Amino acid sequence: MSSTAYTAPNQGRHDPLRRFTSTPHAAQFTICGRTIRFETNSGKLFSQAAQLFEQYSASVEEPQFLWKIVVQSSPETVPPWPRRCAFSDGDLRYLHFGQSNFVAVDLNGRQAVAYLSQGLADDPLGFVSPFLDQLFSMTAASLGFTTLFAACVGSARRGVIVMAAPNNGKTTASYIAAKKGLQFYADRAVFLEIDGGRLRGWGDFWPAAFRSETLQFLPELVNVTQRFHYRDFTFHYFDKRVFQPARTEPIIPVCCVFLRRGVTAEACLTPVSGMELRLAGFASFHEDRRFHTQTTEVFDALASLPAYELAYGEDPAAAAKFFPLLLNGL
Repeated sequence: MSSTAYTAPNQGRHDPLRRFTSTPHAAQFTICGRTIRFETNSGKLFSQAAQLFEQYSASVEEPQFLWKIVVQSSPETVPPWPRRCAFSDGDLRYLHFGQSNFVAVDLNGRQAVAYLSQGLADDPLGFVSPFLDQLFSMTAASLGFTTLFAACVGSARRGVIVMAAPNNGKTTASYIAAKKGLQFYADRAVFLEIDGGRLRGWGDFWPAAFRSETLQFLPELVNVTQRFHYRDFTFHYFDKRVFQPARTEPIIPVCCVFLRRGVTAEACLTPVSGMELRLAGFASFHEDRRFHTQTTEVFDALASLPAYELAYGEDPAAAAKFFPLLLNGL
């Protein structure tokens, strides 16, 4: 007599892909003025997210996007985080870390589903960056933002947008300026929008990332940063909220500055033109055509601001001295 497998009704459905995993830890978080519905099966992950986003004022609006994050015990992956790869096709965007950890974003459905191994979920630094920062950046355009690869420092909700190719001192100069009294709004990304006909931006919510060689200029960072490894790179993460207001608010950009390091012994500030071409190189993503209008409006508004090139020697402190002057219109 042959036999067949039988599943009792109260045992639920066979779910090898964990599509039906319950996510009882849920709340609405405000991030950069947008409301996100956050769901997860991990109480620890939920608490970390709640603490991270408490810097924003609460919102009672309907959620504009759903983030569902499932933590799985197997297959196991532990830090350092695997190499990330991404692709997009129409409304779908996909990012994976290794073979079993991924984020799938449906822009049209306004929802993102992520699966993380317990080992990666237990890494608080990696969960914020590179995980949450990538998740927010993947959804930013559909939330009405144009993402600029830049830092931002300022005061009283007015900011200087600081742009530079890697290794040109953008983060370090911003940190030094913050130590001198400015606020450190952003390190790697500024999320820009047109609100009421006026350009405004939000700083990134993740820690500033310093390269190891920066410690030769700022040995104090050894004691105030946490080391994070990604592939062959080592970064030193700094919680820049110590240089921010208790509540995060949008800032009004007043000018842009492009840093060039190791060019001249004496720092030299020069007005620049042709901003449209320069800005194109600092767009974090090549967005779909559907976002063309909002991106064009933001870049046009940025291009209308005063802009400068700041060439200096090797020490980013020489560049940081100019930031207060730029903020005050020289």
